Amino acid sequence: MRLIYPLRQMPLVRLLVPLFLLLVSAACVWGETASDFEVTLFDGGDQFRLSEQVEETALVVNFWYPSCPPCREEMPAFEEAWQEFEGQGVRFLGLFVPQGFDTEEDARAFVSDLGLTFDFATDTGAEISRAYELKYFPTTYFIDKGGKIFSVEIANLDTATITRIVSDMIDG
Repeated sequence: MRLIYPLRQMPLVRLLVPLFLLLVSAACVWGETASDFEVTLFDGGDQFRLSEQVEETALVVNFWYPSCPPCREEMPAFEEAWQEFEGQGVRFLGLFVPQGFDTEEDARAFVSDLGLTFDFATDTGAEISRAYELKYFPTTYFIDKGGKIFSVEIANLDTATITRIVSDMIDG
């Protein structure tokens, strides 16, 4: 007697199909122009407009929220990478996306407690994360000086990975 399983019930397929779909969705945005947005920065209330930045600066945009464990874990790596690239034509922006009970006050306290020195702002109403079709946290967009999406990372990143991607982006 031969057992025939529907494709969706095959163990390997059940694991590979979601991974494939995730890779395809990330590949679909690679090389596309990043959606423009404007936010008010935490420190001093200055305005940040993506389209004004990408003329002269590459960008690392990290979507996060304070009670997200992998988001909390990776922030020191972003700070370390930011310190390495500061003044080299790269700007880091942490976009707080309100989730659950997290407030902007919580996000500001988190930034202060960790001594983070790169730029932070709030994605008010989660409008930017919707425009970027964000599905998972943390997610980081690496955007080149031309405003094209160089890489999208849906993972908890370490310093070595961040610096490698930023180096490839600014050298390429």
